[in-house]
Amino acid sequence: MQKRHLSFTVLVLCLLALTPMFAQTNKGVISGVVKDSQGAVLQGAKVDFQPQVRPVTTDSQGEFTVTGVAPGTYAVTITYVGFLPYTGTVTAAAGQTVNIDAGLKVGSANDEVIVTADRLFGEAEAINRTLAAENILQVLPAEVIVSLPNANIADALGRMASVTIERDEGEGKYVQIRGTEPRLNNTMIDGVTVPSPESGVRQIKLDTIASDLVDSVEINKTLQANIDADGIGGSVNLVTKTAGESPTATLYGVGGYTPIIGGRTVDQMGGTMGKRFGTQKKLGVIVGGTYDFNGRGINDIEPDPQASPDGTLTPYYDTMDLRDYIYYRTRWGATASIDYKLAEGSNISLRGLFSTFRNWGNKWVYTFNDGDVPQYGQDWRRPNMAVGSMALQGKHILNSSTFLWSVSVGRSRSLGGSGSAKYSWSGDPNNICKNVPGVSVNRPGWSGCQGTGADDAEDPNNYSLSSVALPTYGQSVQLNLQASGSYSRLYHIGSRFGTFEFGAKIRNNHKFDDTYDVAYKKGSVAVSSHPEWKSDFTDPNYYDKTYRMGPVTDWNKIEKWTLANPSAFTKSGGPGYNSNNYDLIERIPAGYVMNTIELASRVRLVAGVRFEATHVSTLSLNSDPNIAGNFYHGGGDYLDVLPSASLRFGLDKDSDLRLVYGRGIARPDPQDITTAVGQPVLGQTPEAISIGNPNLKAEHANNYDVLYERSMPHSGLIQAGYFYKDLSDPIVNLQTLTSTSIYNPGIATLVSQPSNAGSAHVQGVEFSYQQRMAYLPGALRGAGLSANYSYTQSQATTVDPLRTDSPALLRQAPNSWNISPTFDTKRFSMRVGMTFDDKMIYAYQYENLAYATDAGGNPIIVNGVQQTVPNPQVGGTAGPRADNYLYPHYQFDTQASYRLPMGFQVYAYGLNLNNEVFGFYNGSPQYVVQREYYHPTYAGGIRWTSGREK
Repeated sequence: MQKRHLSFTVLVLCLLALTPMFAQTNKGVISGVVKDSQGAVLQGAKVDFQPQVRPVTTDSQGEFTVTGVAPGTYAVTITYVGFLPYTGTVTAAAGQTVNIDAGLKVGSANDEVIVTADRLFGEAEAINRTLAAENILQVLPAEVIVSLPNANIADALGRMASVTIERDEGEGKYVQIRGTEPRLNNTMIDGVTVPSPESGVRQIKLDTIASDLVDSVEINKTLQANIDADGIGGSVNLVTKTAGESPTATLYGVGGYTPIIGGRTVDQMGGTMGKRFGTQKKLGVIVGGTYDFNGRGINDIEPDPQASPDGTLTPYYDTMDLRDYIYYRTRWGATASIDYKLAEGSNISLRGLFSTFRNWGNKWVYTFNDGDVPQYGQDWRRPNMAVGSMALQGKHILNSSTFLWSVSVGRSRSLGGSGSAKYSWSGDPNNICKNVPGVSVNRPGWSGCQGTGADDAEDPNNYSLSSVALPTYGQSVQLNLQASGSYSRLYHIGSRFGTFEFGAKIRNNHKFDDTYDVAYKKGSVAVSSHPEWKSDFTDPNYYDKTYRMGPVTDWNKIEKWTLANPSAFTKSGGPGYNSNNYDLIERIPAGYVMNTIELASRVRLVAGVRFEATHVSTLSLNSDPNIAGNFYHGGGDYLDVLPSASLRFGLDKDSDLRLVYGRGIARPDPQDITTAVGQPVLGQTPEAISIGNPNLKAEHANNYDVLYERSMPHSGLIQAGYFYKDLSDPIVNLQTLTSTSIYNPGIATLVSQPSNAGSAHVQGVEFSYQQRMAYLPGALRGAGLSANYSYTQSQATTVDPLRTDSPALLRQAPNSWNISPTFDTKRFSMRVGMTFDDKMIYAYQYENLAYATDAGGNPIIVNGVQQTVPNPQVGGTAGPRADNYLYPHYQFDTQASYRLPMGFQVYAYGLNLNNEVFGFYNGSPQYVVQREYYHPTYAGGIRWTSGREK
């Protein structure tokens, strides 16, 4: 009830703020462009007038336009952190446009490096855009992104405050903003929501997008009525490049090496060209492209921790995998933009981005089983993902009115997948692997596995090929079509200025999966009879020689033989209905009203309300082979009213305080609302099955923020804030025990189903500091520091009916920080990146209750309630069967560059110099589930540019 009262109060506040007075007649227009001493445009510069006219900030082209100006002479002051203010006068006349061409100079000789060092220029831009934004915003310009070895967008975002990343094969994959899992965040390109390339989920796999395709990355940490509401944690906006005032051309190339598995290479190249045409430079065109190859190598062990047979907490591992990977990760992409200036402040543009990622590789696995025979297997991975976006956008200013419109299309797709070959033990039947614990918590020991001849568990000749699954056929695709329009009008009440705005948007999302698999099973072909299957791959230094990785087989030869001899197996799968197939249509019409008003000197209120209606229609299939082809329809309609308000107090000319409230939404994943019945796990007690939930509700959150920020000389900024997110109807996977089964009626079945359960919250504090030490004497004035720290705490209730505690939210890291010392002169630049993400729960596993069953194994139900009994677990929440955690991750990177004559620049970097481990554990770090290493990467390259890329 209190939540409803709060939402109603904020809604009333929003409506009271929507009281504009329109009075504009016989007015003039003041426009201009702001640049530095070298002609680079300055985005986010603040422009003030006396007598008072509505203050404005410059856009991505360094331009500003003020309409509805009363005739007269005005004093103009333009400020930009890191530069001296510009002052001048301008005379406005009725029905005419007057232009200002302002050039800003740096504050002192010690600051001259700002206009020559790319990263410092980018840092200054980020500060000014952050301060100019109406909402709480973090900005990462391209110059800062490329100043450290960030392979993709996720890696770059992981260096920002309150942002942690989930890694995969040595690179960032998903971002977690402010302690929320990736599903609760939104990703946009130029303000347009883009679809996920993965089947069944919403979150964008950001390693699909190369880091050097964009001009900047923005994280909207708070919501406004004119922003899509599906960003409870935050919204990531990738801003593509546009042609600047000066022609630009950039080319670069880099090569590198990783000392693992005999040496793996890294290559990258790309370029950008842009120019404005015509005497008035109204037409702008820019194109860019990039390609990179990452020969990733991975050494990985994956034990299975169990309760110790002696009843103690001593780590005991029933099985352990030795895994070796080689990857051929390639990424290429292109971006282009064409824009035309129709008039001062009015333009039309067409912007697009496409990026594709082939995460191809091989995996070989030897599995040791304590007290049982070993196993061998291999994977052939061929996933191919792509994300693309194209948007036609327009901005038109007419007197005191501004019209914005956009028509866009976004498409993502995933092709292929993984193939696998499994082998059964055919060696000495008396060869039983034995685990010898105690070698090291992080390096469990084994014996009786690595022998010679027929007892060698790491010799493929002791195995028989039992099954081959070919890589997935078909594709998963999502197509988003979107159109939006808005109208805003300037007004004033006395000497106070404001903007009234309303708009509408419709987004139609169509996602489908038509993939299928083909498998050859129940075979038994001795590897020893096919010596031609042997691979040339070797890894004599596997896991720093702690373990031995034996000989392996070649997938291409295995696949070729299997297809030529299908009679050796039983074939299954193929085209037709498959359990993973579905078709989803989601249509979201939305509208909003918003008002911005100066309540008093240095006090600014932005308030509004957004309405989002959601229509969902799903079509899915049942995987039961006896009734395959049964179609299931699901879906529904619902409406959300989402108020927001932001109050900004200017404490003095350099600092302010922001108070923000916003209500957000996170819609369920497609895989959760499809009603297909998953493939069952039979032959166990109880049997297990998973199903979708077409009645699943969207998750909502009330978000509260307090932020203090202060700008400092020499491009400095301090921010300190607190946030609280109150989540309702969180989506979790719940299990119930039932005696009803569509496969075996009367057999107890454990049913897993995504459900809305309980409530949750996450709160935290975040601090960031950025400062050049230009005030220090001598060479020390080239030093600088960027640092941030965040602490988050969360709690979720009813995540599982079989546990009574309230664990933290998934993917919430209590502590995270980045420390980045820098040193710059006019020619030399160096930056160090130290990143830390604390442990976080990856999956809920802990259960301190169990379902009560009778002697026949059937669930005991009393008055419709399933009965439970205590389920004692060794070690409790810190034991071997507790929740699954991601390891803490600390990484040390560095990069240095030197500027040569004629626009050339050489640079070198070291990535993951501390060879940080990636992996998982259960409950506490002694119960290892996975530990993998990538080794450092060293690279160097050359870059040529004819001008700053703005």
